[in-house]
Amino acid sequence: MIELLQLRKEFPTKHGTVTALDGLTLEVPDAAIHGIVGPSGAGKSTLIRCLTLLERPTAGAVRIDGVDLTALPERELRQQRRRIGMVFQHVNLFDSRTAGANVAYPLRVAGLSKTKAKARAAELLEMVGLADRAGAYPAQLSGGQQQRVGIARALASSPSVLLCDEPSSALDWSTTRHLLEVIKNVSTTLGLTVLIITHEMAVVRQVCDSVSLLAKGRIVQSGPIGEVVADYGSQLSRDLIPLAAAPVGETRAQVEVSFSSADFSIQEVLRLLADLPDQVAIEAGTLETLAGHRVGRFSLHGQPEALKPAIARLREAGLYVTAISAAEKAEAAADSAAEVRSEAELEPGAAAQPGADTQLGADAEGGAPATPETEGEAGDQDAERHRATKASEEE
Repeated sequence: MIELLQLRKEFPTKHGTVTALDGLTLEVPDAAIHGIVGPSGAGKSTLIRCLTLLERPTAGAVRIDGVDLTALPERELRQQRRRIGMVFQHVNLFDSRTAGANVAYPLRVAGLSKTKAKARAAELLEMVGLADRAGAYPAQLSGGQQQRVGIARALASSPSVLLCDEPSSALDWSTTRHLLEVIKNVSTTLGLTVLIITHEMAVVRQVCDSVSLLAKGRIVQSGPIGEVVADYGSQLSRDLIPLAAAPVGETRAQVEVSFSSADFSIQEVLRLLADLPDQVAIEAGTLETLAGHRVGRFSLHGQPEALKPAIARLREAGLYVTAISAAEKAEAAADSAAEVRSEAELEPGAAAQPGADTQLGADAEGGAPATPETEGEAGDQDAERHRATKASEEE
C-alpha cells in the first residue's frame, strides 16, 4: 500500500519559494494500479522523487506498507527502498551487459551469488516475455523490449510497490499495449501495488483501476475509473472519453452529450440522438467500455435556434449536456497552455513534455468548459443534479 499524507515540497529560488507539492494526500491500496496524470509543471516529477525519498519532503509523510519513510534514518531508508521498484522513462541499461546481466546486476550488488542471480534474472525475464533474449545486448533489443528488461530489473529485489515514470512515452501504441499487459500481469501475479505517472490517458484507460489529476501540486480530482467517468463534465471524465477536436478556426456552436450504461441504455441514447431535427448534426462521437460500463460522448452542432430545443429535450431525458463554442474552447486552451509553460519553467527538475502532454496540460488547467450565457448555468445545474443523485443513491 502507498500512503501520502499532506505531502508538501518547497524549493527556494532566487525569485522566492516555489511550492511543487501542496498538501497532497493519496492512498493506493494493495495490488491496485493507480495512474497520476497532469500537465507539465503540475508536480509529477517531484512527486515520484519524494515517493522514493530521493527528495526529502518539506512536510508530510510517505508510507509504504505502513512504514513512514520520512521518519527513517538513511541506513534504514536504503533498506526500505528495496521494497520499491522503479521503471523509468529512459531505461538506462548497461550497454556492455546482456539483458540477463542487466537484470542480475542489482542482485549481485545486494550480495547474491553469481549463480543465484543468474537464475533469478532468467525467471524475471521469462515473466516479462523475454526468456529467449537473455543473451542479447541493449542495442539488439527494441525500445519495448528494453522497457521490459527495465521492468524485470525493477522486480529483482522482490518489491511490494512498483513506480513507473512515463514508461511508454517513447513507444508506439502497439508496443505500449504489450508493455501494459506485462505491468498488469506482474501486478496480478506478484500482488504488486503499481503507481504510473503518465501524460497518456490511453494508458489510464487500458490498465489503471483508479486515477488522480494533479495540477499546481494538488490533487484536484481522484477516484476509481468508474466513478471518475460517471462524474460527467469533470475534467478527468472528459479526458478519459476524448472527442475529436473541431477544425482550427471553427466558430460554430457545439453541444456535448455524456452518458454511461450505468445510467442509460445505449440504445435509448442513440434513439434520442437519431430523433433530433435535421438541423442538428452529430459532429463526433466515441463509445468505450471502462470499469465494466459502456461510456460515451457525442458532439453536436447546428444553428442556435435548432440547438436550444435539442438541448432542452436531451436534458429532459436526463442526459448530461454542456454547450460550448469552438472559439471559446480554443481561447481557453491557449490561455491554459501559456499558464502551463509558466509553471513548467518554475518547477525544479521538471522537463516539459511535448505534444500530448502539452495538450493535456491545456485541458487539465482549463477547468470546467466555458459555456454560452444562455446554456452555461443550466449545464452547471445538470452537473450538480447528477452528483446529488449519485450521492443519494449511495446513501
